[in-house]
Amino acid sequence: MLPSLVIGCKQPETSQQRSSPFAATQTTTIPGWKKFEGRGAQLQLPESYRGGDISKNLDVVVQELESWGPYYQQVAQSLKQNPSAYAIWAHDSKVGKAGFLTNVAIAVESVGSTVTTDTYLDMITKQLPSEIRVVEQKKVSLGGYQAGQIGTETIIPNGTSVKQIVYTIKQGSNMWTVAFTTSAEEFEERIPSFQQSINTFSVSD
Repeated sequence: MLPSLVIGCKQPETSQQRSSPFAATQTTTIPGWKKFEGRGAQLQLPESYRGGDISKNLDVVVQELESWGPYYQQVAQSLKQNPSAYAIWAHDSKVGKAGFLTNVAIAVESVGSTVTTDTYLDMITKQLPSEIRVVEQKKVSLGGYQAGQIGTETIIPNGTSVKQIVYTIKQGSNMWTVAFTTSAEEFEERIPSFQQSINTFSVSD
């Protein structure tokens, strides 16, 4: 799936240095939503989402993905081979007409104190396969913290046109990446929930 192309190309590492927590803008649980947690990170998503901490929910996620056919079986196989690639991985059980599983993937990488969100975004865009087109790149403010954001679009092997919003958030010497991915035809209607969700993202000390 698209997040594996964008933020699964490297093996994430956990920083050994202590770093200050990243606080969410939205701290109370949104009505009709639930919290997903993994490796110190936390994010709220609508109750229709399934998954979470892959180290604890791998079998459930894999089983559901495999039931969706050949393309998603490849995604499931990728998760099984590298379950530590994501701190959190979840997908929406409510599927649109395009048949694409809208999903959220969170990864963390130790990058050192000198790497900024700008340089990390540049690195991501340079590593993207040629079939993924970057349509937007900018700075955003999340909970008073500076973060980076890119928007991408591509057509995946099953022919579905897919769009993605990727946020990069610096916390000490760690860089967190949060990727929201959905079909192009659902993108506009899902943007508000993606934006609401990223404002619930937090990282504990």
